[in-house]
Amino acid sequence: MHTNLLSPANAGSQLARERSRTGASRENRSAPGVTSVGMAATCFFASVAAPALATEVETAPPTAQMDPASAGGSSANSLQEIVVTATRQESSISKVPLSVAAISPQQMDSQGLRSIQDITRVTPGISLTPNGGVAGTNQVISIRGVASTVGSPTTGIYIDDTPIQSRPLGSANNVYPQLFDLDRVEVLRGPQGTLFGAGSEGGAIRFITPRPGLENYSGYDRAELAFTEKGAPTYEAGAAFGGPIAQDKLGFRLSASYRREGGYITEMNELNNQVADPNANNLSSYVLRGALKWKVSDQLSATLSLLYQNQQLDDDSSFYTTLSAPSEHVFRASRMFPSPLNNHFTLPNLDLRYEGQSFDVISTTSYFDHASHLYQDYTHFISSVLFGTPYLFAPGEFESADHVDKQANWTQEVRVQSHIGERFNWVAGGFYGHARQTSSQVNYDPNLNDLLGRFGAPPLPLLPGNHALNQFLEATDVQKALFGQADFELLKGLKLTAGIRVAKVDVALARTAAGPIAGGAANFSTKSSETPVTPKFGISYQATDDTLLYSSVSKGYRIGGINGPQLSFCDSTLAQIGLTSTPATYKSDSLWSYEAGAKTKLLDGRLSIAASGFDIEWHNIQQLVNIAACRGSFIVNVGAARSTGFDLAADLRVTPDLTLSGSVGYADARITQDFKGPLVSGVPTYFAHSGDKVGGPPLTGTLSGDYEYPITDERRLYLHGDYQYVSHGPDIDLTVFGTDPLIKRSDSFNQLALRAGMRTMGLDVSVFVDNLLDAAPILSTARGSISPNDNLFTATTIRPRTIGVTATYRY
Repeated sequence: MHTNLLSPANAGSQLARERSRTGASRENRSAPGVTSVGMAATCFFASVAAPALATEVETAPPTAQMDPASAGGSSANSLQEIVVTATRQESSISKVPLSVAAISPQQMDSQGLRSIQDITRVTPGISLTPNGGVAGTNQVISIRGVASTVGSPTTGIYIDDTPIQSRPLGSANNVYPQLFDLDRVEVLRGPQGTLFGAGSEGGAIRFITPRPGLENYSGYDRAELAFTEKGAPTYEAGAAFGGPIAQDKLGFRLSASYRREGGYITEMNELNNQVADPNANNLSSYVLRGALKWKVSDQLSATLSLLYQNQQLDDDSSFYTTLSAPSEHVFRASRMFPSPLNNHFTLPNLDLRYEGQSFDVISTTSYFDHASHLYQDYTHFISSVLFGTPYLFAPGEFESADHVDKQANWTQEVRVQSHIGERFNWVAGGFYGHARQTSSQVNYDPNLNDLLGRFGAPPLPLLPGNHALNQFLEATDVQKALFGQADFELLKGLKLTAGIRVAKVDVALARTAAGPIAGGAANFSTKSSETPVTPKFGISYQATDDTLLYSSVSKGYRIGGINGPQLSFCDSTLAQIGLTSTPATYKSDSLWSYEAGAKTKLLDGRLSIAASGFDIEWHNIQQLVNIAACRGSFIVNVGAARSTGFDLAADLRVTPDLTLSGSVGYADARITQDFKGPLVSGVPTYFAHSGDKVGGPPLTGTLSGDYEYPITDERRLYLHGDYQYVSHGPDIDLTVFGTDPLIKRSDSFNQLALRAGMRTMGLDVSVFVDNLLDAAPILSTARGSISPNDNLFTATTIRPRTIGVTATYRY
C-alpha cells in the first residue's frame, strides 16, 4: 500500500490534537475569515484533498492525529505518520509491532475510495471476492490467505470498538459502512484474537469515526458525478459539520450522504429478447450520523452517537456469460423479474472515558440492529436443479424465493489502559456480547407442479399458498471474555509483549423447515459451549528512532455453526458417499500465526519501508462440501492448512512535489492433509486434497504516484495515478467430491486509475478515470446444476471504465 503525504506547504495547516490518550476527535482550524455560518453553507462540495496516502507510513490528514514525536526533528520533506489504535492504545504506526495499514481521509479522496471493495483494492495482503450466487450478498474477505466461503467470518469488522460481522445464515452477509466522514480505516493483518476476540481469526478491519470537536468548528463536503461505459451515471452528495456548542464542554458532529452508483447490467426480456432494463443493477446508499460529546469534567467525558445506513440494490449484479461480451462492455442477463436487495442497519453507541493520572478507563456500549431483504428470481435455478436445464418453464411462469435476515447484537466492553510510558504499558478489560441472528426463506412455486406434470413426474405436496419451502434458522451467540496485554521494556529498545484472552462462548442453534423440498431432519436444535483461549507473545527491538524489528506468535479462533436443511432431492447423491443426511452442525476452528517484520525510515525520513513475513497453521477448517448434482451443500471441518507469505510497502518522497509508493502482498495457502469422507464400495470420497490451494488470489500489488505543481502558495495543481495487479484465484481440484467441472478459477487482472485536479484554500476539484484499461475479469461463476445441458452461467466482474468529476471542501 502507499502513503499519501501532505505537501510541506500544507503541513503547517495541521492542528494540535486533543489530549493524545483520549482518542478524541482530531480537529481542524477554520479557514481564515470563514465563519461557522459560512462553513455550513458550503455543503455538498467534495473530493480529493491531499495527495494519495495509504498504509504503513502516512501523512496526518486534517482530521487525523499527527504523532508529535515523529513530526519533530525530521526534515521538511520527510514522510509524516498517522496515529493508530491497533493495540487499543494510541501509537505512531511505525512504532506498532504488527502489520497494520491505515487509510486516511485524504487517501479516500485522492484514490476515490468509497466502499470495502476499494479498501481491498489499495491494501496488500487482502482481497474481496464475490462468492457466486446473488452478487452483492456473498463476498469473501481473505487476509493472508485466511478465508472461507462458508462458516463463521474469518475477518473481524468493527465500527470503532463495535464488532458488526454476521454469521452466514441464509442469504445473510457482512455489512460494511460507506466511506464518508471517517477519521481513518485500519486494516490489521494476522489474527487479533487477544484484543478483538472471535471473528478476527485472519485479521480485522476497523472503521474509525470522528468524534465531536470541543474547540473548533470543522466540516467536510463532497460531491461527485461520473459516467460508466455503457452504464447509468453515478452521483453523490454529502456534508459533515461539527464543533463546540459550549466551548471545551459540549460538542457535536453531524453528517449525511447519498450515493447512487449507476448500473451496467442490461436485463433482457426472455420472451422477446428486447431490453427490459438497460442498467438494472443500480445501487443506492444513504448514511446519517450524529454524535454529541459532553466533557463532564477534566477527567470524565461521554460521547453518544447514532449511525444509520441504508442500501438498495435494484437487481442482481451478476450477468449471463452466454448473453454477454465483457471485452465489448456488454453485460446482459435475462431473469424473469428483478431480484432487489435492501440492506440497512442502525448503530447507537455510548462511549464513556475517564482519564486518570496514570491510566484511563473506557466503556463502550453498543446495539447493532441489522436487517436485509432479498426477493430472488428462482425460476431458472429450480428448473436446472430438477431437470438439468434452466429453460423449461412456459412463458409467463415463474418461481421466487423471499429471504429475510435479521441481526441484533448487544455489546459491552470495559477496559483499563495505562498511559504510554517509558518501560511498561498495559491494557486489560472485559467483554460481553449477545448476538441473535434469524433467517427466513419462503419459496413461492405456483407453477412447479405444472412443470413436473409435463414431464410425467408426480406432483409435490406444496404448502398452502403454493410454497415448496418455508424455513427459519436462528443462532444466538453469547460471549463473555476477559483479556489483557502488556509490553515491558527489558533493555533499552528491547520490548517483550504478552497477552491473553479467555472467553466463554455459548451457542444456541435451531432450524425449522416445512415443505416438500425441506429435506430430512428439517426441525433441529442444539447448544454448545466452548472456552477458547487466544494468547499472543511478541518481542520487538527499536534499533534506532527510525527502525523497528519485531516478531510475534498469536492465536486466532472462530466459532462453529449449524447447517441448514438439505433439499430432499439430494438424498440419492448423499447416499453415493455413504450419508443419509448432512451433518447438523460444524465445530469451531483455530490457527496459530508466526510473524516477523521490520519498519524503517531512510534518507532523512523521505523513504519508508515496512515488511513482514508470516507462517500460519490453520486447524479444523470450516469448509463447504458441494452436492453439485442437486445444487446442495453443507459445512464440515476439514483437517488443516498452511499459509506462508509476506507483505511489503514502500513510500519515497523523491522531491517535495513528487511521491512514489508501492506495495505487494503474497500468500501461499494450501490444504496440508487429505480429508476423506465415508468409504463407498471400498473407495474413499475426497472432500479436500493435500496441496489444494485455499483463500483468495495469492498475489496482489499496487503502485501509485503523486505529483504536485504549485501555482501560488495557496493553489496547487496535482496528478495522482494508481495501478493494481491481482493474480488469478486458487486452482480448482476437480477430483474433490461435488466440484463442478465447468466452474473456473477467478481471472487475474490489472487496473489503472488517474486523477488530476487543483486545490486551493480547502477546496479540491478534480477529474478522474477509474479502470482506465477497462479490465473485465471474471471474479466468480455459478450455475444451477452440473448437467451438461445447463449452460446458464452467471458471473461477476469489476465496474467498467468510469469517468467523472469530484469536488471536496475541508474546513
